[in-house]
Amino acid sequence: MMRRIVIALLLGLAATGGSLAAQSSQFGVRGLGIPIRPLSPRSMAAGGALGIFDLESSVNPAATASIIQFTALFTNTQNFRNSTNPFGNASGYDSRFPQMLVSGPVGGTNLAAAISVSGYTDRSFALGTQDTIDLRGSPVGVSDTLSSRGGLSDIRLAAAWRVSPAFHVGLGLHAITGSTRFENRRDFADSSYAPVIERSEISYLGLGVSTGFTWRPARRVTVAGTYRNDGHVSIDRDSTRIAKTDLPVSYGAGVRWQPTEKLMWAASFRRRGCGGSDRDIRNQDGIGAIDSYEVATGFEVLRDPKNPGHRPLRFGVHFATLPFPVQVGVRPSEFGLSAGTGIRFTQGRGGIDVSVQQIFRSSTGGYTERATVVSLGISVRP
Repeated sequence: MMRRIVIALLLGLAATGGSLAAQSSQFGVRGLGIPIRPLSPRSMAAGGALGIFDLESSVNPAATASIIQFTALFTNTQNFRNSTNPFGNASGYDSRFPQMLVSGPVGGTNLAAAISVSGYTDRSFALGTQDTIDLRGSPVGVSDTLSSRGGLSDIRLAAAWRVSPAFHVGLGLHAITGSTRFENRRDFADSSYAPVIERSEISYLGLGVSTGFTWRPARRVTVAGTYRNDGHVSIDRDSTRIAKTDLPVSYGAGVRWQPTEKLMWAASFRRRGCGGSDRDIRNQDGIGAIDSYEVATGFEVLRDPKNPGHRPLRFGVHFATLPFPVQVGVRPSEFGLSAGTGIRFTQGRGGIDVSVQQIFRSSTGGYTERATVVSLGISVRP
């Protein structure tokens, strides 16, 4: 079983190349970038509230215990956004693969295991300025562009144990890795001057651990909790160690209630202690970091309780603060509305889930962003 899991994951990595994190945003310029939520399209459609219970998301390792057969999930996200700041506005589009997961039960035991690759943060952006400088006694117009491509990914190995039909526990080991490629380019209005280009590559490596549980105290009620410590990440520039940055200690909790066979409601809360990296980021000439949190709630309405994954209706809402301010002392935030559905075919062995999110990000000082995010997940249960 584990051999099948590893092979499926490696095939997925080969198919997606280096596009694991490409959610460009002006709110990803500072610190380690903008956080990426490690959720399946099903959980995204419910505002993220189902993530702590969802075996196809990488939030709670204990959720893996509910798997009953080998499952592989590959997710693609299309992001359409419009960004506004005091210097103007711009539209953009990009594609990414934020969540890939393979999991399955370990035959003859109460154990289940999963391997996933998720986005952790994204730091893809391009900034441009124009100025006039004096060269050899004459004014010359210059255009400066600073661009970055890349971010951090989270590779997780999770194991979960079914202590009883109502109580599951799990443990996850995380490798935080990735890189960003920076290019600083200056172009001159006078063509007699050649462009000046400076390039560098920043790479990251860190290790973390997570644990969690799910508990069903009543037939229609389930609660869950998680704790995660990501330690620190080592930062190299062109293969030379330049810094270490503490990563957050985070925890979360959630509740799921199913009052009828056709209706499910969930709510969740998550806090990330990103303020622990504030001193490290300031020492690297950044403007710091702050603790962040996220609250989410959502519903799932089943058309056919006997086939719950076929054409359900899902919708939700979430609100989050972002950990890396655009300006000193200003806390950016994010608000999102979401909806989605899914279908199952070939006797439930294949499935497609889709979600659509409308996300609004803002920060004092005229920084706003509106994004439409469409996520498509393909799951296979051979």
